Amino acid sequence: MIKFFTNRELSQRLDINLAKWKRWSREFLLPDPLGGLRSGYARQYSPNEAFTVHLGGHLVANCKFSIPEAKQVLEDLEDWLGDNGFYFDVKGSTASPKGVERLVERYIIFIINGAGAKDSKTRFYYIIRGIISNRPIRRNGYDMMQELYTETSIHSDMDPFPGLATHTAKMLNITDFLNRFADRLDLDPAHYPALI
Repeated sequence: MIKFFTNRELSQRLDINLAKWKRWSREFLLPDPLGGLRSGYARQYSPNEAFTVHLGGHLVANCKFSIPEAKQVLEDLEDWLGDNGFYFDVKGSTASPKGVERLVERYIIFIINGAGAKDSKTRFYYIIRGIISNRPIRRNGYDMMQELYTETSIHSDMDPFPGLATHTAKMLNITDFLNRFADRLDLDPAHYPALI
């Protein structure tokens, strides 16, 4: 059963000012087909709609993107997020990922500004790192961390493709973000393949 949420409930559970939440929902979602100032219906959010608004707001408030930039990031990542279990699955499907993705414990997305690319339509490109393991080791008398990961990219066909330029990359720990979101809304992890 899908659980729906009101503006006030989401504002309280996610600890976001109610006016700010409403402003973000107007920016990152299509108008409510049932709602409106004179309709008498208060907007109700599905988990996917709430996640979209919360992620868009995070991109603006914490990653310091403008509203148009955050909209572009959401649009660019929509298919990847859906394909990798970051949206609510009504069926509660627990189908396991294929290939090396089944070994991934968490994902981190690096968002890099594509300014200066020959294709002016490409505003951002993305490197998505799937962390397989991260463990402390000792080598030559020094404590270190050893990390195994896989990487994929979105818009890597831009010319030139500078790779992961850390001075311009903004990092989004998307798995932890989803975990906190699902926990605060008491959502069943079985409905999010990314959490299983």
